[in-house]
Amino acid sequence: MISSMDNSKIKTLLKLKQSKYRKQEQEFIVEGTHLVSEARLANVLIEAYSIEEKDEYIQVSEAVMKKLCNTDTVVKELGLCRMLSKSNLSDKILILDGVQDPGNMGSLMRSACAFGFDTIFIGTGSVDIYNDKVIRSSQGAIFKLNFLFGNVCDFVKTLNHKVYGTNVVNGIPLKEVRKEEKIAIILGNEGNGISKEVNALGLDNIFIPMRNTESLNVAVAGSIILYEFGI
Repeated sequence: MISSMDNSKIKTLLKLKQSKYRKQEQEFIVEGTHLVSEARLANVLIEAYSIEEKDEYIQVSEAVMKKLCNTDTVVKELGLCRMLSKSNLSDKILILDGVQDPGNMGSLMRSACAFGFDTIFIGTGSVDIYNDKVIRSSQGAIFKLNFLFGNVCDFVKTLNHKVYGTNVVNGIPLKEVRKEEKIAIILGNEGNGISKEVNALGLDNIFIPMRNTESLNVAVAGSIILYEFGI
């Protein structure tokens, strides 16, 4: 059993709480039995840790596990994972232009996974997808998707998909948009929407007609759109 915070493995895990170390090492942490199991199924699990003595787990004390956890409640299991590495584009792509809330990011991952948008492009300025809150919110969807990263405008220019932006003020009502075999949907920042640079591309925009409210949370709006064009 590991009970010391000075253990080299524990020091490495603690460093991975910081984004710069995750990027440097190309590794990240998942917390809880469900996510450890999903990581194992996805073949990205490097090591698993538990406060209980179990086969295929490194046992740690409850005090060490508490230090490693990002939640108030101490989990029983924790996994060290290697970052996902895929590059193939799917016919349906979700593009996130500066989505910064971890809960929204994780929720959009779940919806993308559920409705067949198997590729997510993460634009510059978006939250780190390996943030612990994003991973928890994704409920394992993070292991079933293909992620690409970079500048949204540059990426859009490379696509042979029909690309739609989203705008609550103007555009084509969702129900009137023609379904395409290859489609990409851009969702913007929670406060400012799609960036000026992306708007300058002159893409067609989608909007969701609403009553008695001006806008929806980006995860809610995005999920509605993904459902409409998904499986």
